[in-house]
Amino acid sequence: MNNFTKHRIEVFGINGCHDAIKSSLVHVNKIIIERNSPADKNTKMNEAIDSLSSNLIEKIDAESFKKIVDNNRAQGILIKAQVKTFIDLPLVEKDTACYVVLDQVQDPHNLGQILRICAGGDIDGVVITERNSVSMTSAVAQVSQGGFSKVPLFCVTNINKALNHFKENDFWITSFENNIKAKNWYSIDLKGRSVLIFGGEGNGVSKQILKNSDFLATIPMSNKMNSLNVSTAVSAIVFERLRQVLS
Repeated sequence: MNNFTKHRIEVFGINGCHDAIKSSLVHVNKIIIERNSPADKNTKMNEAIDSLSSNLIEKIDAESFKKIVDNNRAQGILIKAQVKTFIDLPLVEKDTACYVVLDQVQDPHNLGQILRICAGGDIDGVVITERNSVSMTSAVAQVSQGGFSKVPLFCVTNINKALNHFKENDFWITSFENNIKAKNWYSIDLKGRSVLIFGGEGNGVSKQILKNSDFLATIPMSNKMNSLNVSTAVSAIVFERLRQVLS
């Protein structure tokens, strides 16, 4: 995973900032800390900061910090950083490797939530499209609650070409789509090398990607609702896959 681009972000809050500082996916450019704030007094945070150059750290008073971040959830810390998004897909050795592929997800809150879910569900990477998709932003990173620093993000020009790469690496491809005739989401074996594909808001998974998938699956809904938000659907499938792997 040598070829990558960098996206500038700003993130606040102790947990997200701590995860960013410790991550190989993130290059920290600056840390701004409010004196005598929860972050300033946090042992874990201070230990992480001690590993960085003092030139990166600026401590300011509460009034000055509020002018930069007027949010109680900041806990007295803001980082300015760059996050890697990889261009080349990985060569995989892990037998239970799993990647989530997003077909044109455009809402930064959805991508942020999905990164958080994937970090908790032991997913090895998230793949997005170069066009018609949201990329890494400050909003994505903040919503992910540190997930952006734990799960590699890959950006591809063509999902179908990406699927060929995964198939060459012995992955099974499953697309999840509502309102189609397909297997129930819990009946597919996800314990081996798996790619899980989810469509963007409104359009779902494209027909060509559905064609190139080994399996099609659906999450049945009652007649009161006909679909789930994409991040909710990802959560159901990712943790079903983790259950299978751990059982």
